[in-house]
Amino acid sequence: MFESLMPENSAVHIKYMPYSQLPAVLSDIYQQQKTPLLLLDHFQSVSSFSDQAFHPPEQSFTHLQSGLESIDEKQCELWVGKGQWTQGQKNLTDGAELSFCFNQDVLIGSLSISLPSGSSLQCLSQSFYEQIIDFITAQNKPSLLRMWNYFPDINQLDDSSINSLERYQEFCIGRHNAFASSIKKKFEYPAASAVGGCSESFSSKLVIIFIAMNQPGKFLENPDQISAYQYPSHYSPKSPSFSRASIYQAEKFQQLYISGTASIVGHESKFQGDIINQTHQTIRNLQRLIEYSNEKYAADNTLSLIPSSVGALVIKVYLRNPADKVKVAPIIQAFSNDSEYICYLQADICRQELDIEIEMLMTLNR
Repeated sequence: MFESLMPENSAVHIKYMPYSQLPAVLSDIYQQQKTPLLLLDHFQSVSSFSDQAFHPPEQSFTHLQSGLESIDEKQCELWVGKGQWTQGQKNLTDGAELSFCFNQDVLIGSLSISLPSGSSLQCLSQSFYEQIIDFITAQNKPSLLRMWNYFPDINQLDDSSINSLERYQEFCIGRHNAFASSIKKKFEYPAASAVGGCSESFSSKLVIIFIAMNQPGKFLENPDQISAYQYPSHYSPKSPSFSRASIYQAEKFQQLYISGTASIVGHESKFQGDIINQTHQTIRNLQRLIEYSNEKYAADNTLSLIPSSVGALVIKVYLRNPADKVKVAPIIQAFSNDSEYICYLQADICRQELDIEIEMLMTLNR
């Protein structure tokens, strides 16, 4: 079930699945002597294994809830690694605990914290990002490859803002300041996603998940889009600090992490109120990014995204309106060649005029 999705000596594989399949997948993983690293639930109820037919021998992996809502059947994602991994926790300021696991090359970390009423998202995001950067540097994994950020009311005005900024803008300022204050000074921005939880049950949760490496990452941009970190200031006083995609490179395979991608050309949102055309434009952006990456690296035999085969393709779709799934699913299925690993989640997109965002992980056999 799971073995066919994991390339040889893969650092980590992420699988999206209905929660009902989790017991069978975990059983298969343990039998193969793989290592579950992180389980992320995308539904409200506090999950446990008490009502499952399978009980893991030791639930040592990190278990989080994203604060997002599955569309239709309850969805979750399971991160799995091969080989030896070390796991631990570290106390951060503001009452947060950083859970982490690492091997020789890669470190995976996550935190989930309740946001105090009236708290400044700018201050908290800056503080947590600075602590994450300090931690991965101390662990000799100083290169951030990919980050996920989930927090509520992303399009609402931040009560703590003196400039009437949206919570996403406040988050962007804090994240930018953390990177700017890094001792590296020229910190390369990782691929990233930032979307808003829409369930009242998670109205006070901030969730950050990241992958860091011991070697400098390779980061990609889309020529049809202005780099997010160069957006005009009217989107935010500090531009979003992320790259369009990042690459994890190994001897026999590559993993391409594509950031949350929306219907943006240049820096402008397109097709407001038209979910069909937003979806088509988002897919054009994904295709253009991959095509341009192949063009850019075609002459470099050590870094070519032209695969001998796609070992795995997983797609996460964020929809503002759950009812739009029936409209966009056929388009996305056609784009993905009917991949069965697609997760549809209800979430608020960082720009109010946008209704869909798509992220991808491609594992490419070389």
